[in-house]
Amino acid sequence: MSSFVIPAFVAVLVGCGLAVLAFVPFVAISYRRRGGLTLWHAFVWLAAAVYAMALWTYTLLPVPPADEVTCAAVQLRPFQFVSDILSFDTGSVRALMTNPAVLQVALNVVLFVPLGWFVRQLAGRGIIVATITGLTASALIELTQLTGIWGVYPCAYRVFDVDDLIINTLGAVLGSLASLLLLRRRKDLADAAAPQPITVTRRLTGIVCDLLVWGLFGWTVSIVFMAFTALLGDGTITEPDPIVVFIGFALPFVAQLYSVLSRGVTLGERLVLIAAVQVRRPVLLGRSLRFLFGIGGYMLLSQWTFPLSGLLLFALVAASAVMVFTTRRHRGLACVVSGTEIDDVRTRDTVAPGEVGR
Repeated sequence: MSSFVIPAFVAVLVGCGLAVLAFVPFVAISYRRRGGLTLWHAFVWLAAAVYAMALWTYTLLPVPPADEVTCAAVQLRPFQFVSDILSFDTGSVRALMTNPAVLQVALNVVLFVPLGWFVRQLAGRGIIVATITGLTASALIELTQLTGIWGVYPCAYRVFDVDDLIINTLGAVLGSLASLLLLRRRKDLADAAAPQPITVTRRLTGIVCDLLVWGLFGWTVSIVFMAFTALLGDGTITEPDPIVVFIGFALPFVAQLYSVLSRGVTLGERLVLIAAVQVRRPVLLGRSLRFLFGIGGYMLLSQWTFPLSGLLLFALVAASAVMVFTTRRHRGLACVVSGTEIDDVRTRDTVAPGEVGR
């Protein structure tokens, strides 16, 4: 059971991690190329990330300890699987269904069918691209096995089989055909340049992007620092210095401050094509209030501790969350306090400031 569960667990865990890392650029590309982001599109991309990891985990794991590696054979005869199938009982349907060689071929085909499906659904490409992609992915996997994970082991720890290249590529082709015949590709939004309504989902997506820009940047700075100190030192991983932590906080803080003061919106809101119009307060005052009661307030209260800072942070987050659902056009707390109206960036040149939000 563990030989099946462990690769699945690793694929889901790492695939979801990659999806989180890629979420911000994914949102930016979706809004600019497709006009928006749908739950279906996001789910398909998450599934593609998990599937990509599953290809590697199920073909490369488990990895044996270096002192227990047994050099595997190399199979270079095309269509050897036919002889393997015929070497077992093939006299009935039941015999074929339990034939180990048939099951091996079927599993290899099934493993690569989603690849062809994703190529058509996500990239909009047909059988030729699916064939090239399937062959390339299969070749990378087989070469990784043949080279002992590119030199980690002295020899191949799994069988390199030329038939796997053929069968895996066939699976990708079948996946492309299945996508064409069974699942009509979901249409993008009618016009990427057409304004779309400001929904709760859109506002929350922008907020999540803001939090990821902040958190992932600080995490990246710390990881890079620890990696460099380990490489340049004795290999010991040490915690980042306070100045490194401060840099990881200060750079996204300054970037958000500049974005709000110059455009009236956060980086996350810019990614989801939200524009702001100051209608009830002087621009500089309104944008300053918007920053302090929005992303700036979250960042400051989480970074600097003082009496009641935790309570203030909780109150700010709770009020912001509730008001995203309850305010007009889902403006949220920061917009209400600062007297800011929001709209789709694609309408800001055609709507007069006094008309926004009416």
